[in-house]
Amino acid sequence: MSTGGKSVTVIGAGGNIGSHVVAHLARSTGVRRITLIDHDLYDDTNLRSQDIRRRDVGRPKVTVQARRLREIDPTLEIEALATSVEAVPLGRLRCDVLLAGVDSRAARRAINALAWRLGVPWIDAGVNGEELLARINVYVPGAGQPCYECAWSDRDYETLEQAYPCAGATPAATNAPSALGALAGALQVLECRTLLAGDWEQVAVGRQVTVSARGHRELVTSFRPNPGCRFDHQTWRIERLGRRIDDCTVAQALEIGRRAIASDAVMGLKVVDQVFARKLSCLACGASREFTPYLFGRLGRTARTCDRCGGTMRVAGFDVIEWLRAPELPVAIRDASLRSLGVRPGDVLALGAGERTAHFEIGGTT
Repeated sequence: MSTGGKSVTVIGAGGNIGSHVVAHLARSTGVRRITLIDHDLYDDTNLRSQDIRRRDVGRPKVTVQARRLREIDPTLEIEALATSVEAVPLGRLRCDVLLAGVDSRAARRAINALAWRLGVPWIDAGVNGEELLARINVYVPGAGQPCYECAWSDRDYETLEQAYPCAGATPAATNAPSALGALAGALQVLECRTLLAGDWEQVAVGRQVTVSARGHRELVTSFRPNPGCRFDHQTWRIERLGRRIDDCTVAQALEIGRRAIASDAVMGLKVVDQVFARKLSCLACGASREFTPYLFGRLGRTARTCDRCGGTMRVAGFDVIEWLRAPELPVAIRDASLRSLGVRPGDVLALGAGERTAHFEIGGTT
């Protein structure tokens, strides 16, 4: 069935909207590869609001939806990532279009940023269960184009839900009927089809399309770029590092960055959208554990479990490192491989000094 060569990534692939989107995508001509991202498992409460069967309860959402894709079209290339989008290496999110069906503004803000960095169009979908509203927004990175944050006021930033490494995350549930999620998903996939076909005159770029199932109305709202938008709207030039995570040390990466920006200033290394942790603390009993800086988002469940009481360990703000800077690093860390610090294939490294920064994607094993 799949005859095209386009790739689509679905973030929130198993929810009220996403569980309907995947089947529509599988039946769409022109799609060859589909990546599914969702960190959650199905439970009994999802049976009424999402397109699943009772046998799916207790299973990862991406596993269930990947199986459905293969049943519909065995020729599709499918990648299922049972994690949050923030934990996925930026380079692995490259595609022709991103489809988002997430349930928080913080998640949409993160998706907006990564889409702009990669220069990838993205289509957001959402529902309002009380008013029976389904809507989509289309964002295409480029000069003169509005982003998700362009419509925000100062109040929107003040009330934005915050997620910290030291706290757990409990996303809000979407209490919308399954039929409403199906409507939003259908609108999203139809718009995706138009975009992939290159019919740009018909794509709702910079617009929001809202359908009222209760009032039988459609409303189209246009957005303009906001000169005061806090997001910088930059699309990065991302080059291949030329080394792989197993045979590239921190010092070697820093030297590659120094040559790239032609600077003798103090160099720093950052993994985009990730932070390093050097100490974990248990909120229940107060026990702590120190270690070589490691990407916090890549620590497994065992590493985050307290040896003393079995509680969940967190990282405090002062134990978080965003940049590894050359003069501050002991020899053991400078000579450590990037893999030993939690770096994964597809991660994008920011290597720079001051305002001068180069971006490199790193490959896998040797």
